[in-house]
Amino acid sequence: MTNRRPLLTASNLGYDLGTRTLWDGLDLVVTPGDVIAIGGPSGAGKSTLLRCLGGLDRPHRGMVRIGDVELHQSSARVRRRLRREVLGFVMQDHAVVPDWTVGQNLRVVRPAGVPRAVLEARVQDALVVVGLGGRSRARVGRLSGGEQQRVAVARVLVQRPRVVLADEPTASLDEGSAERVRLGLDVLRTAGSAILVATHDPALVAWAGESLHVGASTAPH
Repeated sequence: MTNRRPLLTASNLGYDLGTRTLWDGLDLVVTPGDVIAIGGPSGAGKSTLLRCLGGLDRPHRGMVRIGDVELHQSSARVRRRLRREVLGFVMQDHAVVPDWTVGQNLRVVRPAGVPRAVLEARVQDALVVVGLGGRSRARVGRLSGGEQQRVAVARVLVQRPRVVLADEPTASLDEGSAERVRLGLDVLRTAGSAILVATHDPALVAWAGESLHVGASTAPH
Protein backbone atom coordinates (compact mmCIF):
# COMPACT_ATOMS: atom_id res chain seq x y z
CA MET A 1 0.00 0.00 0.00
CA THR A 2 1.33 3.45 -0.89
CA ASN A 3 2.29 5.55 2.10
CA ARG A 4 0.01 8.60 1.96
CA ARG A 5 1.62 10.39 4.89
CA PRO A 6 2.20 14.01 3.83
CA LEU A 7 5.66 14.81 2.51
CA LEU A 8 5.10 18.57 2.55
CA THR A 9 2.45 20.67 4.26
CA ALA A 10 1.94 24.41 3.87
CA SER A 11 -0.41 26.21 6.26
CA ASN A 12 -1.80 29.75 5.81
CA LEU A 13 1.16 30.91 3.72
CA GLY A 14 1.36 34.56 2.71
CA TYR A 15 3.93 36.64 0.85
CA ASP A 16 4.07 40.39 0.18
CA LEU A 17 6.03 42.24 -2.45
CA GLY A 18 6.23 45.81 -1.24
CA THR A 19 2.65 46.90 -0.68
CA ARG A 20 1.23 44.13 -2.88
CA THR A 21 0.20 40.73 -1.54
CA LEU A 22 1.20 38.01 -3.98
CA TRP A 23 -0.75 35.28 -2.19
CA ASP A 24 -2.25 34.77 1.25
CA GLY A 25 -4.00 32.05 3.24
CA LEU A 26 -2.46 29.35 1.06
CA ASP A 27 -2.84 25.77 2.34
CA LEU A 28 -1.31 22.75 0.63
CA VAL A 29 -0.84 19.07 1.48
CA VAL A 30 1.49 17.05 -0.74
CA THR A 31 1.67 13.24 -0.56
CA PRO A 32 3.79 10.68 -2.48
CA GLY A 33 3.02 10.61 -6.21
CA ASP A 34 1.08 13.90 -6.23
CA VAL A 35 1.60 16.16 -9.23
CA ILE A 36 0.42 19.74 -8.75
CA ALA A 37 0.59 22.33 -11.52
CA ILE A 38 0.96 25.87 -10.17
CA GLY A 39 -0.53 28.41 -12.54
CA GLY A 40 -1.22 32.10 -12.64
CA PRO A 41 -0.22 35.22 -14.56
CA SER A 42 3.36 36.44 -14.80
CA GLY A 43 4.34 38.21 -11.59
CA ALA A 44 1.78 36.32 -9.48
CA GLY A 45 4.49 34.71 -7.36
CA LYS A 46 4.70 31.16 -8.73
CA SER A 47 8.48 31.02 -8.54
CA THR A 48 8.45 32.69 -5.12
CA LEU A 49 6.05 30.06 -3.83
CA LEU A 50 8.33 27.25 -4.99
CA ARG A 51 11.31 28.95 -3.35
CA CYS A 52 9.38 29.28 -0.08
CA LEU A 53 8.31 25.64 -0.20
CA GLY A 54 11.94 24.65 -0.77
CA GLY A 55 13.37 26.80 2.00
CA LEU A 56 15.23 29.15 -0.36
CA ASP A 57 12.97 32.09 0.58
CA ARG A 58 10.96 32.72 3.73
CA PRO A 59 7.20 33.40 3.55
CA HIS A 60 5.93 36.42 5.47
CA ARG A 61 3.13 34.41 7.06
CA GLY A 62 2.38 30.78 7.69
CA MET A 63 4.38 27.59 8.02
CA VAL A 64 5.95 24.93 5.81
CA ARG A 65 6.57 21.44 7.13
CA ILE A 66 8.72 18.82 5.45
CA GLY A 67 7.57 15.65 7.14
CA ASP A 68 7.71 16.56 10.83
CA VAL A 69 10.21 19.43 10.41
CA GLU A 70 9.11 23.06 10.43
CA LEU A 71 11.25 24.21 7.53
CA HIS A 72 11.68 27.89 8.30
CA GLN A 73 12.13 27.36 12.03
CA SER A 74 14.93 24.84 11.55
CA SER A 75 18.65 25.57 11.45
CA ALA A 76 20.54 26.31 8.24
CA ARG A 77 22.21 22.90 8.59
CA VAL A 78 18.85 21.10 8.73
CA ARG A 79 17.55 23.06 5.72
CA ARG A 80 20.65 22.11 3.74
CA ARG A 81 20.14 18.47 4.68
CA LEU A 82 16.52 18.57 3.56
CA ARG A 83 17.49 20.17 0.24
CA ARG A 84 20.08 17.43 -0.23
CA GLU A 85 18.03 14.43 0.89
CA VAL A 86 14.33 15.30 0.41
CA LEU A 87 13.90 18.22 -1.99
CA GLY A 88 14.98 18.40 -5.62
CA PHE A 89 14.96 21.52 -7.78
CA VAL A 90 14.64 22.17 -11.51
CA MET A 91 15.10 25.91 -11.91
CA GLN A 92 14.53 28.22 -14.89
CA ASP A 93 18.24 29.03 -15.10
CA HIS A 94 19.08 25.28 -15.06
CA ALA A 95 21.46 25.76 -12.06
CA VAL A 96 24.17 23.72 -13.77
CA VAL A 97 27.91 24.37 -13.63
CA PRO A 98 28.96 25.21 -17.21
CA ASP A 99 32.65 24.38 -16.70
CA TRP A 100 31.83 20.86 -15.50
CA THR A 101 30.97 17.88 -17.62
CA VAL A 102 27.43 16.52 -17.76
CA GLY A 103 28.47 13.62 -15.54
CA GLN A 104 30.04 15.89 -12.94
CA ASN A 105 26.84 17.94 -12.76
CA LEU A 106 24.86 14.78 -12.09
CA ARG A 107 27.24 13.19 -9.57
CA VAL A 108 27.24 16.27 -7.35
CA VAL A 109 23.89 15.20 -5.88
CA ARG A 110 25.17 11.78 -4.81
CA PRO A 111 22.70 10.63 -2.13
CA ALA A 112 24.10 9.49 1.19
CA GLY A 113 24.82 5.78 1.33
CA VAL A 114 24.63 5.18 -2.43
CA PRO A 115 27.67 3.16 -3.62
CA ARG A 116 29.68 4.55 -6.52
CA ALA A 117 28.64 1.74 -8.87
CA VAL A 118 24.96 2.41 -8.17
CA LEU A 119 25.51 6.14 -8.67
CA GLU A 120 27.14 5.53 -12.05
CA ALA A 121 24.23 3.34 -13.11
CA ARG A 122 21.79 6.07 -12.09
CA VAL A 123 23.78 8.65 -14.08
CA GLN A 124 23.71 6.57 -17.25
CA ASP A 125 20.04 5.64 -16.87
CA ALA A 126 19.05 9.27 -16.25
CA LEU A 127 20.89 10.47 -19.35
CA VAL A 128 19.10 7.90 -21.48
CA VAL A 129 15.71 9.04 -20.14
CA VAL A 130 16.35 12.68 -21.06
CA GLY A 131 17.88 11.86 -24.44
CA LEU A 132 21.51 12.56 -23.56
CA GLY A 133 22.81 9.01 -23.49
CA GLY A 134 26.56 8.86 -24.13
CA ARG A 135 27.02 12.57 -23.38
CA SER A 136 28.33 12.31 -19.79
CA ARG A 137 31.76 13.71 -20.80
CA ALA A 138 30.38 16.68 -22.73
CA ARG A 139 31.10 20.12 -21.28
CA VAL A 140 27.78 21.58 -20.11
CA GLY A 141 28.69 25.09 -21.21
CA ARG A 142 28.77 23.85 -24.81
CA LEU A 143 25.25 22.46 -24.70
CA SER A 144 22.13 24.26 -25.88
CA GLY A 145 19.69 25.72 -23.37
CA GLY A 146 17.30 22.84 -23.93
CA GLU A 147 20.05 20.30 -23.35
CA GLN A 148 21.12 22.09 -20.17
CA GLN A 149 17.55 21.90 -18.88
CA ARG A 150 17.56 18.18 -19.61
CA VAL A 151 20.77 17.90 -17.57
CA ALA A 152 18.92 19.57 -14.68
CA VAL A 153 16.12 17.00 -14.95
CA ALA A 154 18.63 14.15 -15.17
CA ARG A 155 20.20 15.44 -11.96
CA VAL A 156 16.96 15.01 -9.99
CA LEU A 157 16.56 11.57 -11.57
CA VAL A 158 19.92 10.67 -10.04
CA GLN A 159 19.05 12.32 -6.73
CA ARG A 160 15.57 10.70 -6.49
CA PRO A 161 14.15 13.29 -4.06
CA ARG A 162 10.81 12.77 -2.40
CA VAL A 163 9.59 16.23 -3.50
CA VAL A 164 10.53 17.90 -6.80
CA LEU A 165 10.03 21.65 -7.22
CA ALA A 166 10.17 22.54 -10.92
CA ASP A 167 9.98 26.15 -12.10
CA GLU A 168 8.79 26.49 -15.72
CA PRO A 169 10.85 23.41 -16.73
CA THR A 170 9.65 23.42 -20.35
CA ALA A 171 9.62 27.19 -20.95
CA SER A 172 11.32 28.25 -24.21
CA LEU A 173 12.16 24.63 -25.13
CA ASP A 174 11.53 23.03 -28.50
CA GLU A 175 8.94 20.25 -28.46
CA GLY A 176 11.56 17.50 -28.47
CA SER A 177 13.35 18.85 -25.39
CA ALA A 178 10.04 19.62 -23.66
CA GLU A 179 8.88 16.03 -24.20
CA ARG A 180 12.12 14.68 -22.70
CA VAL A 181 11.65 16.91 -19.66
CA ARG A 182 8.07 15.70 -19.24
CA LEU A 183 9.25 12.09 -19.57
CA GLY A 184 11.86 12.60 -16.85
CA LEU A 185 9.31 14.13 -14.50
CA ASP A 186 6.92 11.26 -15.20
CA VAL A 187 9.61 8.72 -14.26
CA LEU A 188 9.97 10.50 -10.91
CA ARG A 189 6.21 10.56 -10.38
CA THR A 190 5.95 6.84 -11.15
CA ALA A 191 8.70 6.16 -8.60
CA GLY A 192 6.63 7.95 -5.93
CA SER A 193 8.10 11.45 -5.91
CA ALA A 194 5.67 14.32 -5.46
CA ILE A 195 6.07 17.06 -8.07
CA LEU A 196 5.08 20.71 -7.85
CA VAL A 197 5.56 22.46 -11.15
CA ALA A 198 5.06 26.14 -11.95
CA THR A 199 4.10 26.17 -15.60
CA HIS A 200 2.15 27.68 -18.48
CA ASP A 201 2.68 24.49 -20.53
CA PRO A 202 -0.76 22.98 -21.35
CA ALA A 203 0.80 19.51 -21.64
CA LEU A 204 2.19 19.70 -18.10
CA VAL A 205 -1.06 21.11 -16.75
CA ALA A 206 -3.00 18.26 -18.39
CA TRP A 207 -0.56 15.71 -16.98
CA ALA A 208 -0.80 17.02 -13.43
CA GLY A 209 -3.33 15.46 -11.10
CA GLU A 210 -4.42 18.81 -9.68
CA SER A 211 -3.71 22.51 -10.04
CA LEU A 212 -3.14 25.50 -7.81
CA HIS A 213 -3.78 29.00 -9.10
CA VAL A 214 -1.83 31.85 -7.52
CA GLY A 215 -2.83 35.45 -8.02
CA ALA A 216 -5.99 37.30 -7.19
CA SER A 217 -7.69 34.11 -5.98
CA THR A 218 -5.32 31.46 -4.72
CA ALA A 219 -7.17 28.18 -4.52
CA PRO A 220 -6.65 24.51 -5.46
CA HIS A 221 -8.81 22.90 -8.18
